[in-house]
Amino acid sequence: MLPSIAAARQTDPQAIIDKAEALFRQGQQASEKGQTEEARKLFDQALDAVMMSGIDLRSNLKLDSYYRQLLERIHKFESNPEAADPKLEGHAEIVEPSALDEIAKVSETELATTTPDGIKIYGKYDFDFSVAPPVLQYMNYFITGRGRSTMEAGLQRSGRYRKMSEKIFKDERVPEDLIWLAQAESVWKPNALSWASAKGIWQFIPGTGQRFGLAQTQWIDQRSHPELSARAAARYLRFLHDYFAGDWMLAMAAYNSGEARVASAIARCGYADFWELYRRNLLPAETRNYVPIILSIIIISKNQKRYGFDVKPDPPLNYDTYDLPTQTDLKVVADLLGIPFESVQELNPELRRGVSPPGQVYTIKIPKGMKKQFEIAYASLPEDQRVRRIVIPAENTDNEKYRSRVVSYRVRRGDTLASLARKHGTSSEEIARLNRMSKNGALRKGQVIRIPTTVRASGSSRSKVGRYTSKKVVRSSKRGRGKTSIRRPTSVRRRK
Repeated sequence: MLPSIAAARQTDPQAIIDKAEALFRQGQQASEKGQTEEARKLFDQALDAVMMSGIDLRSNLKLDSYYRQLLERIHKFESNPEAADPKLEGHAEIVEPSALDEIAKVSETELATTTPDGIKIYGKYDFDFSVAPPVLQYMNYFITGRGRSTMEAGLQRSGRYRKMSEKIFKDERVPEDLIWLAQAESVWKPNALSWASAKGIWQFIPGTGQRFGLAQTQWIDQRSHPELSARAAARYLRFLHDYFAGDWMLAMAAYNSGEARVASAIARCGYADFWELYRRNLLPAETRNYVPIILSIIIISKNQKRYGFDVKPDPPLNYDTYDLPTQTDLKVVADLLGIPFESVQELNPELRRGVSPPGQVYTIKIPKGMKKQFEIAYASLPEDQRVRRIVIPAENTDNEKYRSRVVSYRVRRGDTLASLARKHGTSSEEIARLNRMSKNGALRKGQVIRIPTTVRASGSSRSKVGRYTSKKVVRSSKRGRGKTSIRRPTSVRRRK
């Protein structure tokens, strides 16, 4: 018998809304008092109250509508590090669309047009599973259909994390073949963000991430930490395997929709068998497709040449570590090393703003072989220059002061992220980040979103935007003299 977690969960939509609303109000009060971390935790709990309720949002219009409204309301009160610390103006969090969100849009009509005739299953696998027609359809989709480019991109990126993931999965007694779950979830992108606020290579929602030890603050999000999130994913899969009496297919289904939802489906069905649940349509549509997608990717990934793929994987990430004693900007780290910022950011994707947390020693990764060079350069850098200051906005020709502001906007017919970014002098990525959505996501008429702008301190609504470049200047004060990096405007376009 499976544990009756499903029975213990609240499944009445209004009761779920009431619970989430109470948590939101507590978070709102904490935010207004300046209790940033407490507010963030309460907002995440409010979202989790809906996401982990056991109800499929996409089949319940009331709950789905409430969840989307809740996201918009949370944005109004969510802590904004740039507002709390002017040194971080311009340090936007980087997110990318979740691969699974895109694959989930594949229509049954599109799958039906790709016949499974002639596809054979090759190879040996380290866990037992059975193949049904949906697996063959998704194989055809990834081999000859629109999904081939996604498959190739994932096979290439997998090289960065594959050996690390295999070792962790082996340590945690999870089949190594299941590392390919990451291909379906995120195409191996640490900053992938889904419509449901799941994040990272392994796509943890906030609550499940916290449950498996992944810290989430305004500075760091360990759901994007490659090693820590891989460990958490392996442990979650192992837990689900044991929960469902050793069935890895049910474990995969529960990884997508939660053990309570799968347990509830099994209770209604009477059989603890994924394909039986599939045939009876007892699981959410995304979960019904999720397991066939994973199985198809595993089969193709382990037999790439047999299925016509010849992709050279990226080399594994190779790095040294360094303990930063005080808060430090990764852009400063990159400058000291003489390498592009992206090279350092890629090694430390868990740093949400590209800056290490204040008030603590933080271990960062730097490219292999550059540790000694960095130690020498960092030791000679004054502490007040370890976080890059960005304080001078563009087009400030009349010496007036400007400040950042976030405005609410109701979407009209024909609006896109790109058109709104142009209109308000910002970027699609920044709008997407503020609204927890994919930068390629579609907007709905009537939807309320938040848009960052720059305005005169006197209150003028005229927007002032620009691109910033770094320039060394010398400042003097009573405390001493030193060089400080500031940014001056060079054009009327904002760098992404």
